[in-house]
Amino acid sequence: MANRSPEQDLIEQFVAHLAQHKDETLKIATVINSNCKSKKFADVEFKSSTNLHWVIEAKSDASKDKYNTVHKIFGELLKETGRTNRSDCRHAILIPESAVQFYSRAFQSIDREKFLGFGRLVPIDTVFTSSTTGVGQLTWESLYDAYKP
Repeated sequence: MANRSPEQDLIEQFVAHLAQHKDETLKIATVINSNCKSKKFADVEFKSSTNLHWVIEAKSDASKDKYNTVHKIFGELLKETGRTNRSDCRHAILIPESAVQFYSRAFQSIDREKFLGFGRLVPIDTVFTSSTTGVGQLTWESLYDAYKP
């Protein structure tokens, strides 16, 4: 598919992993959206087996505008917190496991306390990573600190 986005591939991989996940707070019970082109929903929205509503924005460093995705993460998260019916949601971002160093290094150009403050403002409950072998989780802070110059 010529117009296929790296984010959509990442989303499909992630959703497949969570459909089988052992943690009931992460295991998908109902998919609300899993399309990065949706205008009404976050890239990934689902209800877990424990009825948690997850709202997740996906970004990939495999896209042709990978440096711009660093900035887009903030805007996308702010947009999601501005939607109605978001008070009981868990907010997160999803990146490829292989991109942790890329995003961490890019985020380190931002003052650390301001970056961490943004994570509290939204609030960002977790940073998901996905690879062919499974799903991982980082805190917002540990994402910032992952790159060691």
